[in-house]
Amino acid sequence: MAVFLNATAVKINAVDISQYVTSATLTQAADELEITAMGDSARKYVAGLQTGKLDLEFLNDFAASQVCATLQSAIYTTVTAKILPVGGASPTISATNPLYTVSILINNLTPISGGVGEMSKSSLSFTCNSTIVQTTTGTW
Repeated sequence: MAVFLNATAVKINAVDISQYVTSATLTQAADELEITAMGDSARKYVAGLQTGKLDLEFLNDFAASQVCATLQSAIYTTVTAKILPVGGASPTISATNPLYTVSILINNLTPISGGVGEMSKSSLSFTCNSTIVQTTTGTW
């Protein structure tokens, strides 16, 4: 069994924001549709439409082309997000480090957060606007 330390790599709208991400959670789900028919002895279900959510917690940085500027320029639009379980300087996509790609709706931001002497952080949840695609080949 492979054990990984959390070092997730994240790109939003082709901008690598990995150095600011402190937590990332990608959730995949589908609607549950009942297909029970007369004569069945138990309820039966199939997967319906897919849904997903990307939760990110990150340190705010207001410099040009960094995390806050990237998200602010994309507010109220759909952009591509790419997530790798294990990042690093030159992350490799493989069967043990698959790339997840999804379109997300940037529908909320928290650019100002924190108190005196605290780090400025944001915890945001983005709705997926497409299926979540997993690949094991390609380039980051």
